[in-house]
Amino acid sequence: MPYFRQFPKTKYDFNNNGISTNITDIFRYVTPDKNFLDDISVYQYYTINDGDRPDIVSNILYGTPEYYWTFFVCNDSLKQGGLAAWPMSGQQFEDYMSNEYNGTCIITRPSIERDIYGTILDYRDSLSGRFQIGETVTGSQSGATGTLVKKDAQLSQLIVGKVTGNFIGSTVGDITVSEQITGSISQSVVSSYTIVPYRYAPHHYVDANGLTVYNSLFIDESQTMAGVQSGVEASELTAVTNDEYENSLNDARSQIRVVRPDEIYDFAQTFSKLING
Repeated sequence: MPYFRQFPKTKYDFNNNGISTNITDIFRYVTPDKNFLDDISVYQYYTINDGDRPDIVSNILYGTPEYYWTFFVCNDSLKQGGLAAWPMSGQQFEDYMSNEYNGTCIITRPSIERDIYGTILDYRDSLSGRFQIGETVTGSQSGATGTLVKKDAQLSQLIVGKVTGNFIGSTVGDITVSEQITGSISQSVVSSYTIVPYRYAPHHYVDANGLTVYNSLFIDESQTMAGVQSGVEASELTAVTNDEYENSLNDARSQIRVVRPDEIYDFAQTFSKLING
């Protein structure tokens, strides 16, 4: 049963000239009764296979592609996001990541100096108020260049595109090899800490308690004037990369609630009556 064929017709005067056209009233909306959806005898969960479209899943479950619309009725995430919330196939995911997270990420590590009370006195190598989107950034030793396309001051990241050469920045244990990164217009200068493809740069961090941290200010390796460590050690935080984050979202989308095959006809009929009521 095609979805919009169930909707009632209504008349609408498009040109405000007294002549009405018969159209489908697509603004009708019905939410299934919560008790109905919570009844285990009515629905089940289904894991969408890589690349399966809604009509394909409908055909697998119900022997016809026409019940694809029920997935969008029964799942809030699909109801709000439509096809955009449907899980991406492997190829779609790769295309999305290549487009959304294209470029090189220059990660910095701010040096924070605090007084004996923990008040910040100096915040060297912070990206706040520094660098300008669209300017060329250059590595002092490598001579590598790139166009700054995005800046995330909270995560201490400069994302650059059209990169020529290889920026220097790597950290193994306590040894960091870095270079000065300079903006051609702003003349801002910062030390690199790590260079990674933007796709594999941190999206956020998770602390020892499993809490999400979106601010690299929490990675504070500096000491107060009294010599007391202030902040969270880098070893206490686990980075969750953009790739891991997007993969987890896509995996979560593939688990959906569906009407059981033996209930689908009654569900569709009830929906049709309600939408026309």
